[in-house]
Amino acid sequence: MKKVFYFALAILLSMNVMAQKKEVKAAQKALKKGDVETALQMINQACKLKDNADVKTMDKILFTKAQIYQAKAAQDESYYAKAVDTYKKLIALEKEKGLNKYSEEAKKQLNLMKVNLLQKVKAANDQKDYKKAAEIMALVYKIDPSDDNLYTLALLQLYSDDNESAYQNLKKLYDSGYTGEKTIYLITEKETGEDIMVQDEKMLKLLSKDPKYTNPRKEKTKNKRPEIITNMLYALNQLGRDDEAFQLIQAAKKEDPNNVDLLIGEANYYLKKKDNKKFAEVMQKAFELEPTNPNYAYNVAIGYLNSKQYDKAKEYFQKTLELDPNYKNAVFGMALVELAEEEKIVDEINKNLTNDRKYRELKAKQKEIYRRALPYLEKYHQMDPEDINTVRTLKNIYLELEMMDKYKEMKAKFKELKAKNMGVGK
Repeated sequence: MKKVFYFALAILLSMNVMAQKKEVKAAQKALKKGDVETALQMINQACKLKDNADVKTMDKILFTKAQIYQAKAAQDESYYAKAVDTYKKLIALEKEKGLNKYSEEAKKQLNLMKVNLLQKVKAANDQKDYKKAAEIMALVYKIDPSDDNLYTLALLQLYSDDNESAYQNLKKLYDSGYTGEKTIYLITEKETGEDIMVQDEKMLKLLSKDPKYTNPRKEKTKNKRPEIITNMLYALNQLGRDDEAFQLIQAAKKEDPNNVDLLIGEANYYLKKKDNKKFAEVMQKAFELEPTNPNYAYNVAIGYLNSKQYDKAKEYFQKTLELDPNYKNAVFGMALVELAEEEKIVDEINKNLTNDRKYRELKAKQKEIYRRALPYLEKYHQMDPEDINTVRTLKNIYLELEMMDKYKEMKAKFKELKAKNMGVGK
């Protein structure tokens, strides 16, 4: 009975294989006719019997199925992923079994899909649909898992606010030492003066013999590593992982200590931690590296102002104004520096209300503070005449200095702005 059973089972398996081959053939025929839906139906029927297929039949099933998915992707882009996965599965199977019947054609089709998908990435990117661009780029990376493609994917994920995915991909590149540097070959067309990039050194040598061209040369592309670190820091900051960002900065500074972007990132870390002194010190290093940048000088001044180092704050507000005389906030910063001692003087005045001599001395010091601050407050008011707080301060100072015409002018202006602000709130 066992022999009969096995014989019957063999006949059944043979029939299944024959049916399977028939379904695959029918799927191929439908695909050639452009009837993708029928082809998909037939190949799915063949796949139900895949457990009984030999390797060669399985190869044919996978290749046909991948082709059908590829054709279906023209109607429904979600099938691109299925096509890529199926071609990859086919190539892996043939490699494992030492076969190469369909792998070369599969690789060719994957490359054609990559070109098509890259066009779709560009179209989505041009429309600023970064999420879609990133999703398509992920398929490109699956087809061609190069570092360049991974970097493009990470950037698109960053633009689409997928900061975690972007960070993980950027970290992978950073840990691998990826720089993105390449040697490119350029030659200049004499007639137009246009630089032309050629594919390799052999072609460069060939064109250099043509009198139409001049200046053949090799150049290195830009090192992307500093850019990668900056983008990693951005992603971490968006994710609120400040301590992790700080650790990255410290590691990156060892290989690039004069990278201003790293110093700015470090300064921002100290700012969040409310360590004004360290913030000022790091911003000072950034300013030393870029001494023509008024924003850096201003931030140094703010750090020293907030840490009550008024002499240093004044020095850097002055440097800011030397670089940009119309830097409005630095003008106001100078006024704040000059007024910094006022609070202490007022406390002393209140303690000496009955000591006439001491009281007059302190009031004289207070007025001197006001006179030093006044030019900066007046200049700031010219730059921003609608700032009600400056108008209020000027009004009070003019009254203290007995500058009554100016006082009346500011009093009227204050009343006008107050009424306007109340109107906005209604």
